[in-house]
Amino acid sequence: MISRPIVAGPAAGLLLGDPEAGFWAGALLEVLSLHQLPVGASRYWDTGPAAVAATAAFVPGGGSVALLVAVGFGVIVGWLGSWSVHATRYLSARLVALEAPGTVTPASLTARHLAAMASDLLRAAALTFLAVWAFPRLAAGLADVPRLGDAVAAIILLVSASLMLGVDVRTIAWGGRVWAAFGAGAALSAILALCLR
Repeated sequence: MISRPIVAGPAAGLLLGDPEAGFWAGALLEVLSLHQLPVGASRYWDTGPAAVAATAAFVPGGGSVALLVAVGFGVIVGWLGSWSVHATRYLSARLVALEAPGTVTPASLTARHLAAMASDLLRAAALTFLAVWAFPRLAAGLADVPRLGDAVAAIILLVSASLMLGVDVRTIAWGGRVWAAFGAGAALSAILALCLR
């Protein structure tokens, strides 16, 4: 459960010298991901790297708007991570399929299991590194153009809120209703953005 945001956020904050910031970022992401249990073959957003990225983005700033932008950034990282999780699952299945039927031994199965775990660890580490590396450079690049920075922050909030609220609605929608769920999320997030201004 170390990849749960409520654990990963404070742990990242502790490493960065601000566990309280990690707690707030992790707690918000945990609330948003409670309906998604990382079990079975369901596709879920990658909450561990999302929490670390959100904490790293929030620690240097401060305040409620900075927290919302950081959490929005974390959600985007988490959804990008979901695609890498899906690719890793495919590779793990291919690892097992390499063995001829009837020739699987406990040792070979253990080796493939450990290889799958190692590949997932490397995937999450690479995603987290890229996110933590990218955010300060993005923020520094936007610092010279404050109006653009405000616009980008608003876009991050709008997109991430659309994804979050759309996924919540999508839990009761299937097939062609997925886009309607995203639209409902976008409408609700627009209302949320107006209320926060």
